[in-house]
Amino acid sequence: MENQQISLSIRNVSKTYANGVQALRNVYLDIPAGMYGLLGPNGAGKSTLMRTLATLQEPDSGQVFLGGIDVLKQKEEVRQTLGYLPQEFGVYPGVRTEDLLDYFAVLKGITSRASRREVVAALLKQTNLWEVRSQKLGGFSGGMRQRFGVAVALLGNPKLLIVDEPTAGLDPAERVRFLNLLSELGENSVVLLSTHIVEDVSELCTHMAIINKGLILQDAAPMHAVRELQGRIWRCVAEKGSLPSLEQEHQVISTKLLGGRTVAHVYSEEDPGKGFELVQPDLEDVYFTAMAGYHHKQELPQVGEVQS
Repeated sequence: MENQQISLSIRNVSKTYANGVQALRNVYLDIPAGMYGLLGPNGAGKSTLMRTLATLQEPDSGQVFLGGIDVLKQKEEVRQTLGYLPQEFGVYPGVRTEDLLDYFAVLKGITSRASRREVVAALLKQTNLWEVRSQKLGGFSGGMRQRFGVAVALLGNPKLLIVDEPTAGLDPAERVRFLNLLSELGENSVVLLSTHIVEDVSELCTHMAIINKGLILQDAAPMHAVRELQGRIWRCVAEKGSLPSLEQEHQVISTKLLGGRTVAHVYSEEDPGKGFELVQPDLEDVYFTAMAGYHHKQELPQVGEVQS
């Protein structure tokens, strides 16, 4: 497995919880090496899929393969080559950074003290935490804690790295530092980034999928998905009171409040008429077009609301 380019194959994975919520519906994806974005709103099924891939829960049906490993049947083999940064992970506030990473390295099976010292130092430098290696984690900012989480996830050179909502709650500067770190990782591994933040995917990922209510609505390269929308996204500025009639007459995919007025983006294959101008689509338009149902026949149109 070391020399071949690894990939992750997800085949018809479904999961329904005891309360009747259908979290995953026949999810079918081929995920190559590199950064792959899983984009969707909160509650879309992203964390359920991440936890399934991380061997933390069982699907009701389906198959998952990481290279030649059957993820659902060979859990120990998966765990040996898995790095997982969950949405919420516990840190030990009173422990020095270097000592805690050393402890996790022991758990990962790096038993030689000299090897551990080398690995820990390299990871602290890679995640830009070397200068604060003697500090206790309780004093860390959100971004520093996330970078420490990545250092833990990278122990043992994982072939599958899963990061679940990693930039939520980070300030802009920390977010940029964190995304730069992630972008360096995905050369020989599959790095799966789950997020509801469109910019995370547009800045980092060569491939992506959009998920909502457990369904994959779209699976594409971001640049290709944007190109497919050329000539189909129109913009108009409307008074707030006129939005309901606009939504009745046109396929409104998103709205933004701007100085007391509403800027609406509309999906249309031809000129919708007076008051509309053609705009250069971006990944946010791709996301809201998919969410509004124009990429999946089973989904009823919904309107995306973005406040700015």
